[in-house]
Amino acid sequence: MRNRAVMNLSKNEKLVLWGLVAYPDLNDMELAKRLDMKYSTLCTVRKRLQEGDYYRTVRVPVLQKLGAEMLGVIYTVFNPAISVQERARITTKAIEISEELFYSVGETHKGFSLSLASAYSDLSVINETRIETFAKAGLLDQKHPTEVIFPFAISHIPRFFDFAPLLARALDIKNADAAVTGFPTEMRKVELSKVEKRVLLVLVEKPDMNEKDLAAELGLSRYTFSRARKKLDSEGLVMKKRIPNFQKLGFKVMTISHLMFNLKKPFDAKLLAMGMLQNPGTIFLAARKFECISVSVYLEYEDYREEHTKDLQYLKENDYLIDVPNTAKYIIPNMVVMKDMVFGPMVKKTLDL
Repeated sequence: MRNRAVMNLSKNEKLVLWGLVAYPDLNDMELAKRLDMKYSTLCTVRKRLQEGDYYRTVRVPVLQKLGAEMLGVIYTVFNPAISVQERARITTKAIEISEELFYSVGETHKGFSLSLASAYSDLSVINETRIETFAKAGLLDQKHPTEVIFPFAISHIPRFFDFAPLLARALDIKNADAAVTGFPTEMRKVELSKVEKRVLLVLVEKPDMNEKDLAAELGLSRYTFSRARKKLDSEGLVMKKRIPNFQKLGFKVMTISHLMFNLKKPFDAKLLAMGMLQNPGTIFLAARKFECISVSVYLEYEDYREEHTKDLQYLKENDYLIDVPNTAKYIIPNMVVMKDMVFGPMVKKTLDL
């Protein structure tokens, strides 16, 4: 049985919401044409969805082209005697302030975070501070946080907060053809002027503001701002994403899985080509030769169980895994988000602003 919050959306609301997420770079006129919908209808529905807080827009900086060398994932099991709200209060002061950390969530007795870093030492400082803070507060349940590092030079990130397949299934969108974008791992260094750096930062920090207002914010002419933005776009330094509101739409479960691959049968592109590890619910997937991390979202627990069992059965039968994956299940209504796609501090640090 589909979730009532999703079912209560009209046909047009479902289609427009999916379209906004699937094609974030299209303007309203282009999106209306893509969805075969009247422009006026799309604008009305979009306004309704926006005012109803069904989605939000973020701009993700592609910092690996500006000096960042790796993506880090840390997940932890906590002492269940301490509430997630109290844990969030403690960690916000000591850990979430780290510039590298851009996404962090917690629930009951577990939590995980994602970071971008220019050097492993930066992530090491965060992890050591994390352990020290957790230990002093009695948060750790006899186990250190697990850290998984994905150097861009040797990693593959085919999904990076890609929600179009998830919504296509949940909203029953027919002929959903939008491709996922993933996250580039190219590390070609791009040189930026001071103005271009400032434009990149304001685009990331104020994703909903239009170009005219952003230019005014920086005290630049429209021409100067537009020229700098074209340079950023041509170099592929900014990715626009629209993120659906899981709570509003009634999604119930988020999972994070850590898989370790057989040393004689490591991760390869054939797995992805077969659809393994990136089912419609998978919104994040980072892999290197012998391990990967995936984050998935589901409307109901049964959806998770069905897809997880199918993937796990195939990987085990074909001898890909060393052991059963370490999978943590999060109940979305009980989750606390400490940091939600916040990239401004890392942009400042990377660009020395």
